[in-house]
Amino acid sequence: MHPGKSAIVLDEIQACTDAYSALKPLSEDKRFDVICSGSFLGINLDDNDDGLSPLGYAKIVQMYPMDFEEYLWAMGINKDLISSVRTNVQNLEHIDDYFHQAFTKYFRTYMVVGGMPAAVKTYAETKDYVRTSDVLKDIVTILKKDTGKYSRKAGRVKINSCLDSIPRQLSKENKKFIYSDVEKKKGVGKKTYGGALDWLKEAGLISLCNNLTEPNKPLSNKIIEDSFKVFMNDTGLLMTLMDAYDPADIVLKDPYSNNGAVMECAIASAMMKNGYPLYHYSKPDSTLEIDFVTEFEGMPILLDVKSSRNKRAKSLSTLMKEKERKRKGFKIMDSNIEVDGQGIIHLPLYAPCFFKEVKVSNIPEPPSAEKLNEKFLHDIS
Repeated sequence: MHPGKSAIVLDEIQACTDAYSALKPLSEDKRFDVICSGSFLGINLDDNDDGLSPLGYAKIVQMYPMDFEEYLWAMGINKDLISSVRTNVQNLEHIDDYFHQAFTKYFRTYMVVGGMPAAVKTYAETKDYVRTSDVLKDIVTILKKDTGKYSRKAGRVKINSCLDSIPRQLSKENKKFIYSDVEKKKGVGKKTYGGALDWLKEAGLISLCNNLTEPNKPLSNKIIEDSFKVFMNDTGLLMTLMDAYDPADIVLKDPYSNNGAVMECAIASAMMKNGYPLYHYSKPDSTLEIDFVTEFEGMPILLDVKSSRNKRAKSLSTLMKEKERKRKGFKIMDSNIEVDGQGIIHLPLYAPCFFKEVKVSNIPEPPSAEKLNEKFLHDIS
């Protein structure tokens, strides 16, 4: 070990409370950089109140499955080409048709393979969906076993039942998550499965997309309690939980297959990884519904995701006609970038993966302490 040049890596740190407790003194020691990782790390440490917390001495990084850009890296796509397409998306410029078609095909394979590194590696090396599916099945099997190992506050059976119900709930016309659909039993509700759902969310496996009373800012003040969709953070795992779902339906764009659930999951994952809170809008007692509503640079953004079978966006058109509201409307579909007569922007399926990351706006700094003190001393002299 060479001070200032060596790093200490502690993997699966959740298995050793003493190692977790040692992070503070190791940080104060300052001779070595320390990197830690672990399965369900946040969940396990939250459940374990023993030991010394390194709060203030550790930078926490939440890891997610590989995003579409990282997937393209693994496929050997030139980073400058990826950057060029990102620029086109962010500037709402037409993408070269050849590159657009290629990226669409890659995105469709990404929806099937997902972003779990072992699955991506297998597909990159073999281009074999069967072998890739076998890897994903192994991950799901281990995942379900590990829920019992790392869950004190929510039972393993309840967690896995919630997990298994997600594909079924996303395949419905109304994709709102319903607790009683997890288990067809009288009295089943949030009290029964709320803890299990929270566990899956904290473990980074799912994201909640909250329903809004109206698609107007500020969105965070318009959330309807206990009305939400649940999306898997990885489409490869979602496909595996669907079991008999045929990858060819998505990769080959079968017009008679309802693959909207997987598409919406892919879009939700892309937006979440770029820092966008997930909301949707479903008007009560009406067919008016917007798949995703978010806010960027002070303006509500409405996104409708269209599968190959259904291209209409009646709800989006209706809301965009409300002239008194300042909004942007996006139709996400198999299309290059264009603007239609209603001002609705058509974007490729992969476009949300290249949206600008959400960042805090530039906030002016107060006068420096030096300048403030100098003026005060000048004024009293």
